[in-house]
Amino acid sequence: MSTRQFVVAEAWGPHYTAATLDAEGSQHRLFIENSPHAPKKPDLTLHHADVDGPVLGLAQFRRFSSNCSVRLEKNDNEIHLAKKGLMYIHGDRRSLAWKKTRSLGNHRTPYGDMKLIDERSQEVMAVFSRDGFAFVPGSLDIYGNYGEYFEQASLLTGLAVREQQRRQTTRSVRAGRDNVYTMGVVGVGGGGGGGC
Repeated sequence: MSTRQFVVAEAWGPHYTAATLDAEGSQHRLFIENSPHAPKKPDLTLHHADVDGPVLGLAQFRRFSSNCSVRLEKNDNEIHLAKKGLMYIHGDRRSLAWKKTRSLGNHRTPYGDMKLIDERSQEVMAVFSRDGFAFVPGSLDIYGNYGEYFEQASLLTGLAVREQQRRQTTRSVRAGRDNVYTMGVVGVGGGGGGGC
């Protein structure tokens, strides 16, 4: 059973919102600014409350690559969304991966859902479920109390994987090719990490 859920919805333009309830029942809103056509801006910017709120994190896709760098403002570590990476959770160094799942999450989508797993223990830490035929909107369920940093990292990296898939599919459709779906691996850390 999840301990925290973020509901991701489309906002105006290509942007998204994420809402969650805290222990007291108060709603907290996050705004995800999507900049697919602005090369000098980060591809995804996570804001508190709305587009004018303070920046909480950034995701920058690497051009001509499936890699992505994610940075949260409260932490100097960079998250690498690539083939392999490291993530620090409560002082532990862990390698986490977003993988497709059909056994968890919302099953009503042909694109599948994703689960964030600890590669060493195979523990499911979060599940990102899609809503129907939509690529990005859905919900992120976090299984455990890992703190605000982990929650924001999971949300931003999950959105980055989904947005990369959406952009890849859009390019494939425009080029008349079949859709190819890939999953990323998430990692955070100062040493070692993926090929970003």
